[in-house]
Amino acid sequence: MRIGYVALIALSGAASAFFIYLGVSTIDVVVSVFTLIYWAVAPFVRPLPKPLGFIHMGIGLVLLAAFGYFAALRILSILRL
Repeated sequence: MRIGYVALIALSGAASAFFIYLGVSTIDVVVSVFTLIYWAVAPFVRPLPKPLGFIHMGIGLVLLAAFGYFAALRILSILRL
């Protein structure tokens, strides 16, 4: 379980450094990338104790909803609707 959290922190730090280097300041790109990192690392930190598992799943669902919202906004802006 510890390796998964270390991977999450390392990937998040690398993504943050890359965003700073590129000058990315829009929240939709940042939330989308961190959501993908979270969902990629989440299977490696399972199984969790029951109360912590519910919190972990709740965070994942909120991030997934935010990712879907920002992706929909990007698609609508591309389609110009």
